[in-house]
Formats: sequence, structure tokens, C-alpha cells
Amino acid sequence: MAEHVSRQLVYLVYGGKPEYHREAKYSILSALHHAQGSCPRILLYTDEPAQFTGWPVDIVELDADTLKVWTGPASYLHRRKAAAIRDALKYADQSIFIDTDTFFLDSPLRLFERLAKAQWLVDEIEGVWSECKGDELHTVLSPYLSEQHGVDQQMLLINSGVLGFQGAAAQLMDNTLALIDVMHPMVPRIHIIEQFAVGVAARHLGRPAESRGVIKHYFSGKNYWRHMVAAFFQRHGDAFSAHAIQAVREVPTAKPRPAWWHRLNFRLRSLFLPSRARSHAKLAYYAAVMRADPYAEACGHGYAEELRRKAIPAGESLSMQPWSKILSGQQKRYLARLLGEAASGSSRDLS
Repeated sequence: MAEHVSRQLVYLVYGGKPEYHREAKYSILSALHHAQGSCPRILLYTDEPAQFTGWPVDIVELDADTLKVWTGPASYLHRRKAAAIRDALKYADQSIFIDTDTFFLDSPLRLFERLAKAQWLVDEIEGVWSECKGDELHTVLSPYLSEQHGVDQQMLLINSGVLGFQGAAAQLMDNTLALIDVMHPMVPRIHIIEQFAVGVAARHLGRPAESRGVIKHYFSGKNYWRHMVAAFFQRHGDAFSAHAIQAVREVPTAKPRPAWWHRLNFRLRSLFLPSRARSHAKLAYYAAVMRADPYAEACGHGYAEELRRKAIPAGESLSMQPWSKILSGQQKRYLARLLGEAASGSSRDLS
């Protein structure tokens, strides 16, 4: 059992996929780098504790039975996040949950400073409930939420990639879990019910603080960042070290782009392509020219994966695509190699 502390960051990693372990490790390293020796305790929930041997974290080991119980009666995987937060609350006066697909841009202490000025903290506010009118989520759930819980159309919609509460929140998370168990079966195709349920349960707390400027949450474009995080560990190894903490500074904090002359060259070469072909050509060209450093090259692998997924039908080759004419022979050969790698890795879960 973890020792009780005043403040903690909480992570959840399960499922045995190396990309999730790397994400969590890089996020932790970035927290330590920016904390400069003043990082709050890091509490890690995982079903593979051996992956984090030697890392400066307190581990709560998850067995198969716990993970199964945490999915709830409807077997909703993302319910485990709410269950982990509920459990973590007993180990600290203040807990801030951090999704693994994140890295810190500033000290973790900034998050607790923001939480001190609000009743709760989220990754970001994404809008209000009324803006979802016409969507399946709103159509199905709005009558239930209005009648059973008095939810009005001005309820804030939040992203729970970062989530913390000021004061006791055990009952709030119990309410969140109960809401998930009711709402997920009503809209089983919608995977964000966990964060939506948090917003419903916490709506009475007022406007939350946001993590903007402190956390980069790369839930969009995740495959690009996963390639860059993988490149980081290829360079520095998976083991924890003081060197790895300092090496965080070499990783871009914004998605790399080609140099300006490459972007200009692409505009000229693609000038007469139809718009759809131009968007595909851009993916191809960017993948072929992003080789300035290991992280740009890793991002190029992401462009190649997106190209394979969006623009090259199964069984067809690069040379069969009309937009490939904008590439030089050398660029085509390099891109073909990337596409081969992307195709061989296409079965991996990069969601």
C-alpha cells in the first residue's frame, strides 16, 4: 500500500503494449525534468510493474481480477481510469491524474497552484453541452440527464487528460462511476463517456482550472508523437537515469515540420494537383523530406503511416498513385521504404 502524501501525480498503464509504457515513462521524465528536484510523488497503477523497475514511482500493481472489476457491468475499458482515480484519492490530500499521452512543458507544481484557485482542474474546457445538439451523444443522453439529474444545456464539456480536485472527491468519483454504468450502455459506440461522466458529476463545482501551458496532451496526432517518443528511448535506453531526465530537452515540444524551402518546393510542385490529391501528396512529400534529425525522421514515419492509411488502397503500390509524380526518384525510394515499414507495422494499435 502506498504511503499517504500531501500531493501526487497519478498514472494508469495497462495492457502490455510497449507504446503505452514508453508514453508513461516519457511523461514521467518530463515531469521530473521541469520539477527540478521538487516533483510531487508519482503514483503509478500498472499490471506490469517490472517495466518500471528502478523508476522513481510508487506502484500499485493491478491484477486481472481488479482490471475486470474496474471495467464495470458493461465491460467499458475506459471506466478503469475513473476507478483508478477513485482509488488514488485515499493516498494523498491532492491527486492530479495525468494521461500517458502527455508531456510536461512546465513544473508539475504549476498544476497544483492552479488547482488551489479552483475547485477542480482539467486538461481543457472543450465547449458546452448545447453545442452537441444533433450528435448521438446529445440526442440519446440529453433527456435522461435533464430529467434524472437536472443537467442544463450550459454544462461545460471537459477533456479529462488531466484531472484533479480540490478537497475530498471520493463521492464525486463514485457518482462518476455510477453515471458511466448507466450512460455507456445507452451510447456504446461513444468512447468518451468516462470524461463526459466526470463533467456531469463535477458540474456543480464551477469553472475548472485548465492545464494549458503546463501539459501537452497529444491525443490528436498520437502516432506522430509515439514515433518521436520511441526515437527518444532508442537513443537513450528504457532504463531510468539522470541523463534521461536531462535529455528531455532535446525533444521538440511542437510537431516538427519540413524546412521552409521544402514547404515552398512542395507548393510549387503540387500547384496543379486537385485538392484531394494535393493533401495526399503533402503527406508523401513530408514523409520523404523530414530527415533533419532523429525526431523529424520519426515524425516522417508518422506521415508515412497516415499516407498508407488514407491514400494507398490495399494491394496498390506507390507508383500507381497520380500524386507520386511530384516526388523525385530518390524521394520515392525513401518513401517506398517507409511505406514498407508502415505496412509491416499497420497491425499495431496506434489509436
